[in-house]
Amino acid sequence: MAMFGCPWLPAAFSPWFRFLPVYFIVPVGVCAIVSGMGDLRAMREEESADRRRARAGIMLGSAAVAVPVAVVIWACWVLRTQTHG
Repeated sequence: MAMFGCPWLPAAFSPWFRFLPVYFIVPVGVCAIVSGMGDLRAMREEESADRRRARAGIMLGSAAVAVPVAVVIWACWVLRTQTHG
């Protein structure tokens, strides 16, 4: 969640410092999904393995990918309705 807060830092901070972490959200989410899926596959044969951390990584990674995509789709829809409305 700290990555979402960076754009709202005061303007005195450099734009690189304010906005750069936002661009890492989707790639880090994809990495979380891929590594979680790999861990689940590796634990497939182990009966006593605790799969909660792998599943949590997949869920959080999915949210990290889905939320920015939904925001972009929403922003495109709002901009389209304002220009054509």
